[in-house]
Amino acid sequence: MSRLIINNSNSNSKICNTIIKNYLIQTKYTPPQQYRSYCSFQQQQQQPNSSSPLMTPPMTPKPSKPNMIEIVTHFFDKVKKKSFIIDNHLNDQSGLEQQLLNKNIKNNNNNNTDKDNNTIEQIKLLDPLNNLGARKGNEIFKVVENDLTNMTNNIMKTITDGVSANSSYSPSPSKKTHPILSSISSYYFELKGKRIRPTIVLLLSKALSPTVHGSQLKLAEIVEMIHTASLVHDDVIDEASTRRDVISINHSYTNKLAILCGDYLLARASVVLSTIRNPDVTECMSTALAELVEGEFMQAKSNGAVSFDSYLQKTYLKTGSLITNSCRSAAILSGADSNIINISTEFGKNLGLAFQIVDDLLDYTGSAEECGKATSVDLTLGLATAPVLYATQEFPQLEKLIKRKFSEIGDVEEAKRLVALSKGIEKTRNLAIEYCNRAIQSLLKLPQSESRDLLITLSHTVVTRTK
Repeated sequence: MSRLIINNSNSNSKICNTIIKNYLIQTKYTPPQQYRSYCSFQQQQQQPNSSSPLMTPPMTPKPSKPNMIEIVTHFFDKVKKKSFIIDNHLNDQSGLEQQLLNKNIKNNNNNNTDKDNNTIEQIKLLDPLNNLGARKGNEIFKVVENDLTNMTNNIMKTITDGVSANSSYSPSPSKKTHPILSSISSYYFELKGKRIRPTIVLLLSKALSPTVHGSQLKLAEIVEMIHTASLVHDDVIDEASTRRDVISINHSYTNKLAILCGDYLLARASVVLSTIRNPDVTECMSTALAELVEGEFMQAKSNGAVSFDSYLQKTYLKTGSLITNSCRSAAILSGADSNIINISTEFGKNLGLAFQIVDDLLDYTGSAEECGKATSVDLTLGLATAPVLYATQEFPQLEKLIKRKFSEIGDVEEAKRLVALSKGIEKTRNLAIEYCNRAIQSLLKLPQSESRDLLITLSHTVVTRTK
């Protein structure tokens, strides 16, 4: 959804008239009922009844003439609610989100004019290697399987045995972790989840340097520990009962112990981060951690606004930032120049956004068995993600449900029904593919290597996955 920004210096009548005119044309604006009734009455009075010239049509009470103030107020209410899209008439807006969403909306509106067309054209995934679907996902992990195994073993050792900063400032050698805390903290690592984030770090490290440095392996450990800690805390906040096909930590133990477990994992990740001895990497990963918390806070304090901008911002903070900063850190540790570091950062940002958008999509299309966790959770928690935000363009009545966070009986079911009837699923998938394609375009700027090509394949699996 596009933003409408009118600065004081530009908010003159010419701009307002242009915006209103564009609104009427693009949205095929339907006037309020009062105005429609008045117009139909005027037409009826002006046109005689040709089929029965001798009969006088029944008298219809003349509706009151519409008040222009009401019409303009109605229009600006629509602007405030952002229930339609307007072009940007100012020159100070730019960026991927604006261009991408305007492009999608234009295509979708063109498709909506054809009543016989029930689907929209799906954007094609970039396939520079001509191997889309040819390589299976498990082939990607085989290349870094040994590194992933070492990573998991190191994490388990860090959790159970503790770790010192190997510094003269350390007060004492590490001590064994409390057995219960050790058991809770290692719970999810023993299950071996998707491990997408450390795999991205390791493959990118291999693509930028011949071998994975010890510091880059530590970075993979840090990323996985931060991610897992966020899952533990998320399960408490969302009151989730399952995770990775097993009972979640908060249900296996208690909310209090789960929170302490997440805190402990973050603390251990911070200690490992300190051993890398790179201030730029420390800044990147600290920023990722801070933004992750900010994104969670932004979600918790959501006021039910129908805003795509807020959705994309939250998506980046909660998911995109960790992948972005981990890719940037991997490039820094490889000794790459600033250009390669920036390319790696852009790759991580776009892939991270694509990953979370697909996650939001699977909350509508996936099954609990496939995903390893409950579905339709977002609606139950009162969260409006891409599918329902897109569906609002076709069914404006969803705005009321979003604003009250689907809190009334039947709201969740009604929202799911309208999303299924809309093109929200297709548009969301296209949005994820757009971001994925941009990630692939970034990868193509890197030197060709097996690891780079595997990252392209991994990018494909991010948007084609079913769990």
